[in-house]
Amino acid sequence: MKRTLLTTTIIALSLAAFSAIASPADPGDIIIQWNLITVKATKIAKQNSNLGSRTEAVEAIAVYDAVNSIKHIGTPYHYFVSPAGPASAQAAAAQAAHDVLVTYFPAQKPWLDSALTSSLQGITDSSIETGQKVGSAAAADIIALRANDGSSPLTTYAGPANAGIGAYRPTPGKFAPGIDVEWGNVKPFILKDSKQFLPAPPPAIGSDAYKKALAEVAGVGEIESTIRTADQTHIAQFYKQDAELTVNEGLRQLAKIHGTSLEENALIFALTDIAEADARIEVWGGKYGYLFWRPVTALNAEADGSVKDYTKWTPLITTPAHPSFPSGHSATVTAGYEVLKKFFGDKNHLVLHTTTDGEPPREVESLSIVEWENGYSRIYGGIHYPFENSAAQDIGRKVAAFTLANGPKRNR
Repeated sequence: MKRTLLTTTIIALSLAAFSAIASPADPGDIIIQWNLITVKATKIAKQNSNLGSRTEAVEAIAVYDAVNSIKHIGTPYHYFVSPAGPASAQAAAAQAAHDVLVTYFPAQKPWLDSALTSSLQGITDSSIETGQKVGSAAAADIIALRANDGSSPLTTYAGPANAGIGAYRPTPGKFAPGIDVEWGNVKPFILKDSKQFLPAPPPAIGSDAYKKALAEVAGVGEIESTIRTADQTHIAQFYKQDAELTVNEGLRQLAKIHGTSLEENALIFALTDIAEADARIEVWGGKYGYLFWRPVTALNAEADGSVKDYTKWTPLITTPAHPSFPSGHSATVTAGYEVLKKFFGDKNHLVLHTTTDGEPPREVESLSIVEWENGYSRIYGGIHYPFENSAAQDIGRKVAAFTLANGPKRNR
């Protein structure tokens, strides 16, 4: 029986998560482990990238504020109460992550409790119980802070009654109609507001820039394209997984490669997951602000902008159920990897994996390559125009820079 994408994701993450928990851990490993557990929990709960990135940011903030309360790493995100006596920072990290996930996913409590027990058994620090109390308090604080952030309820977009030229309307696919209409109004984690880095409008329909971009995606992104190379097809298929998976896998690998400490991981994971979450909020402000049509609509449209059917042109991968401009994938991965560059540099050898059945890992020698491949995968897949990728990557870079400048900072 053929596995679904979600099933494949859960199986892969489950095996990796339990393997990580069972292995001996350096102090910093506990944050790596619970990041993987968090990603797994979001996919078991069938959270899309918007909801998943929010959960990951909340978990990472809870862990950071818990560890910072004990280790005094630097400025807190929000919570900071020094314990009266000795406290295990590892226990605080595990408990903080656990409490966030159990709050959001109560149905997953049995396996999350088991994961917490395994984590605590590997800790040799004194005062585990005191550390757990700090972790629980940090988790409760950020959960309360985000309780009314606009992330629920979410509604769908049926489209305009008479969609004209250039206007987004739901397209054939698994998730139609348009999802997460309100996500652009979710309260950011660090940004001042969700329109802070809103890009300029897309090129006008009929302009030279638009026609050039449309011709490019029409040629390279069509399902039976004769100009797309085999490797370009692999890139399109590899990166079609939820974008936060690519960010967090790279984050975990880099932390392992560089042997970062508990304190370093607490800060790096928080800043990275905050950046990717805020990038998605920023992008959604553009998507439902501009309501720009997808290539599959443009390339099947009549002269008046109407679409009788979608048989003239078919993209390589299924068009997502939300407006086109700008690209959420490109902004998310760029924001996350630009933060990672700050801590680990650009030149790093990574072996990344995907949830797409049959796709081999991709080996890259720099973080910039991941950003480039991920961004252009959307053109190769036929679901975005090149100008949407470049606009989104600009958002990602700005969000990362703002997060690094205004988020928690390590003491000098």
